[in-house]
Amino acid sequence: MFNRSTRCSIQKPALRIAIRPAGAAALVLALVATSAGAFQRTEVREDCKNSDPLRQPFFGETHLHTGLSFDASIRFVPTTPKDAYRFAKGGKVRGVGPNGFENRVYTQDRPLDFAAVTDHSEQFGEMGVCKSLDPSLAGYFSYECQLLRGFWWQAGIFPGAIQRNMANSFFNLAALPNNGPSSLNTRMPMCVNGEADCIASEQRVWDEMQQAAEDAYDRSSECTFTSFIAYEMTSTPAGVNWHRNVIFRNDRVVPRPITAIDLAQEVNLDPKTVAPKQILRGGPDIQKLWTGLREQCLDAGNGCDVLTIPHNSNLGGGLPGGQSPVQIIPPLFFTPKSRAFARERQFFEPLVEIYQDKGSSECRWDPRFSSGVDTEDENCDFELLDSTGVLAAAGVTSGGNATAPSGYNERSYVRNVLKDGLLLGEQLGTNPFKLGIIAATDSHNGNPSFNVEDQRFGGHLGIQDAIPVQSSTDIQNSSGGVAVAWAEENSRDAIFEALKRKETYGTSGTRPTVRFFGGWNFKPEDCGTQFVAKGYAQGVPMGGDLPARPAQKAPTFIAAAWMDDYIGTPLQQVQIVKGWVEQGQTKEQVYTVAGNADNGATVDTQCNRVGSGSESLCAVWTDPDFNPKQSAFYYVRVLENPVCRYSTQICQKDYNVNPLDTANCKTQLAALSTAQQTQAAFCCSNETTNPIVQPVIQERAWTSPIWYTP
Repeated sequence: MFNRSTRCSIQKPALRIAIRPAGAAALVLALVATSAGAFQRTEVREDCKNSDPLRQPFFGETHLHTGLSFDASIRFVPTTPKDAYRFAKGGKVRGVGPNGFENRVYTQDRPLDFAAVTDHSEQFGEMGVCKSLDPSLAGYFSYECQLLRGFWWQAGIFPGAIQRNMANSFFNLAALPNNGPSSLNTRMPMCVNGEADCIASEQRVWDEMQQAAEDAYDRSSECTFTSFIAYEMTSTPAGVNWHRNVIFRNDRVVPRPITAIDLAQEVNLDPKTVAPKQILRGGPDIQKLWTGLREQCLDAGNGCDVLTIPHNSNLGGGLPGGQSPVQIIPPLFFTPKSRAFARERQFFEPLVEIYQDKGSSECRWDPRFSSGVDTEDENCDFELLDSTGVLAAAGVTSGGNATAPSGYNERSYVRNVLKDGLLLGEQLGTNPFKLGIIAATDSHNGNPSFNVEDQRFGGHLGIQDAIPVQSSTDIQNSSGGVAVAWAEENSRDAIFEALKRKETYGTSGTRPTVRFFGGWNFKPEDCGTQFVAKGYAQGVPMGGDLPARPAQKAPTFIAAAWMDDYIGTPLQQVQIVKGWVEQGQTKEQVYTVAGNADNGATVDTQCNRVGSGSESLCAVWTDPDFNPKQSAFYYVRVLENPVCRYSTQICQKDYNVNPLDTANCKTQLAALSTAQQTQAAFCCSNETTNPIVQPVIQERAWTSPIWYTP
């Protein structure tokens, strides 16, 4: 519906130049908008030539793995952090083919503005030994290292399917001792029995990651690329995703990563002598991560700053306790045990990753069941996984079992988490889930933001999905998303502060430009070239809190989007998603404020685009259902016109199997050779099958919310 909104066609800003008014008014408004919020520089570097007080959109990657992550290494991924940063700048990296050979080359279509390599920190010690180029290093020929290097299943000895299974077997061995348990976390045996010095090798890997980020960072006035020192804390209690990416502001970081091993409720240093114990309800102690970061970074007195980003809430729904109402493992976003804990979570975790290659975490609507997880929004059918836990999505189990929406914890999805945050904020006095939005890839191939939706996409996890239509868990993985930060310039300080204040949005892989402001006095005519300065001067951007309410006013919002010129897919509609609390219950509503859901755009059976859309959309919208007594949030979702998914194009172009030809798809698949049938096994999957796959998708973007508190 269109509710007191105005649509208009607006001119897209030039690259890296924000929309601004002309003349003296621009200067005045810019000063008003940024005088209290200009970023602080904490590092020695040149000022950027291209700096804008009204801020610019910078596109980047905040979740990326290389061959230094154990689950990438066991799948023959050869890349290093240095390779990944080179790719982010527009370069190439070697990929892995179906049989483990390094016979693929990934080429970045267009450079990123910033990136962070976030390899799994729990196995840095093992990786530093096993991936060393020095075979004389103690532990180099340990059982674990030979498994890690693939000694018994080298390429060409075993078929790809056997290699995949053996790689998964090592995944269990490597993951379960240190980031799988709920209470007792250990290093691998080689590290605790004296066979290898994993503490020293952990330091070597951490130093390598820091050096790669430093070497990639452009400190000149050209400001072409920003790299962040980072890692992933990979806590996976009983298969529940509690992962966080830890991002540092500058080159001052913790001496060693604080890992899932450090979060154990009970320390188990020697698995040979410690008797098995009952699983402790509640899982690891996440407070240990934040306490460690505070002590070793924030309070270190050297200018260190840090934030943590939880990801994949769609796989973090917790582990129920059988007949007990108390869960054995709470969800990733569990109810805080105290107001102090809520404040700590809000401080350290300003953002959440809403989308990556393991699916969308915004919300869930399953067309197979004609129902959703606390939603009736049918646009929540986007890139769903048939999995409630991260291990199935990682290929450890077969996955692919259809679970009704009632089988998912409501807090598996970000929109529900945001709604519950409003309710908890009223109860605790602090909203623990006041989360801004970003997206990422979580690729394990060392190719940040390789978001192609065509037959070039080779999966995200080495040999595990080198043919990403071969298994149910592979074909459900997407090509991932992109994080976008509105910052004055492309430098660490400017982008980090954008992340902290939540002036960010995430995309499903394309790069549309999106702006969102909230206030009390915006007018329909503001939806033009001067709205950015006015948005800052008279309101707040995405990620902000509405200022105090003037008498008898309802909030007004400016939402604007421009299509990705490189991809060229027109925009279909701009929506504002509202969540609120009413009489102790959480509610939601989706308003279309610009564009048209029924614009007729589609794709034909050969993936050619049909119909029209808009290059840009803008609306000034007033909430028609506003109640000043109700806490609320508002965020923008931009939907592009439909396009064919990468899997559809692979099936059509590589195997002559057409998922869009439902009447003949299975006949086409049966006509292939046995080997090709194995490779294209799930090409005929669609919205009605198990697993669920959308042959045609709508790429999209989600902004950080704007909050209203009575």
